[in-house]
Amino acid sequence: MTEVIYNTYKHNPPHLFRGETKYFITASTYKKLPYLKSDAAKEKLLRSLHLAFNKYNWAIEDWVILNNHYHLMTDISDVPQVLPSIIREAHRFTALWIKKQILPKSHFVESDISNPEHTPIEATRIFYNYWDTCITYEQSYLTRLTYIWTNPVKHGLVESPEDWKYSSYYSRYRNECDVITQFMKDHPSDRVNMKDNY
Repeated sequence: MTEVIYNTYKHNPPHLFRGETKYFITASTYKKLPYLKSDAAKEKLLRSLHLAFNKYNWAIEDWVILNNHYHLMTDISDVPQVLPSIIREAHRFTALWIKKQILPKSHFVESDISNPEHTPIEATRIFYNYWDTCITYEQSYLTRLTYIWTNPVKHGLVESPEDWKYSSYYSRYRNECDVITQFMKDHPSDRVNMKDNY
């Protein structure tokens, strides 16, 4: 029988760790700043996520990366409690890259209120937190896939999900257009109740 672990944290959301299941994961940038706006930043985050998840034998099944947050649907191994380590590694490598490549050229540096011009880039926080949902029944899984795929439309970035390059839907649509279009009609995401005010 798979072990189930429920951890609570003082300043972070609680996490349910349950092996051999699927997890829906959302993470955001600090103060919703658009640190992921460039194509290069999105590509770096995607590579970092895949490296971290593969290291622990977790699979990313579907994903979308927007300008200040991302969503993943993952399939996990029998060691669910490594999820915080996976996210921490992916965020750390992406944040270091953003601080070196993006922040020196942008105005997104988080400033010290008392001295806005002297906060070093190295001290800037890039990612805020992540939230995970352990998927326990099929309909929840199916509607969340549609939610991931339609997220760029929800946020007004494109008119159709197939136009957003930084999503698993982009390639799925090109490889199986009819199937994927019908899937979204059969499993609308309008009943997914979750925080997504980015």
